[in-house]
Amino acid sequence: MRFNIRKIYFIKKDFQTRFILRFVALATVWAAATVMLFAYFAEKKLERLRLSSHFDITTTSELLLPITVSAHVVSLLMFACLLAYSIHSLWRRLSSPLSLIKRGIARVAGGELADEISIKENDEFQDLAADLNEMRRGLKGKIDSLKEQHVMLSSATAELRWLIDEGASSSVYADLFQVAMERMKKELEAFHY
Repeated sequence: MRFNIRKIYFIKKDFQTRFILRFVALATVWAAATVMLFAYFAEKKLERLRLSSHFDITTTSELLLPITVSAHVVSLLMFACLLAYSIHSLWRRLSSPLSLIKRGIARVAGGELADEISIKENDEFQDLAADLNEMRRGLKGKIDSLKEQHVMLSSATAELRWLIDEGASSSVYADLFQVAMERMKKELEAFHY
């Protein structure tokens, strides 16, 4: 009985750690920028109010709401830019190995089993590429075996044809033909479709 072991592929831990640290750093920068912008805008507004002789403010919300909104809008735009840059660099790092794997799978699907999928040593999908290369080698071995069986069947068929044409029948060649057919059948049964 053969069990299908399903592998679960994860991005490497050091890459995950770097990504999480980058995200936390961006969130920290965003929070610090928001607080600093708020303090800057509030200080400027309060300085103008202190120097003016006329106070026309009835609530604290009237004073601080525009400052708070403007500080948050500016820091949100900064955070969005930093996040977009981070996502772009992540995509750029992952898109190359994924593209190589996709092209390799397309080549295997097209019947080209000679070339391996080659990914740089430290890329995130190295394990997946290695497993795909192992699959490609297994398919190539099965197809090579089927080709050998084809040669044997062709030879046995030619011998049987010659014996039939000569009027001499031999059960030895028929047995060889049967053995070759059984071996090919076993090879084909290895494929589940």
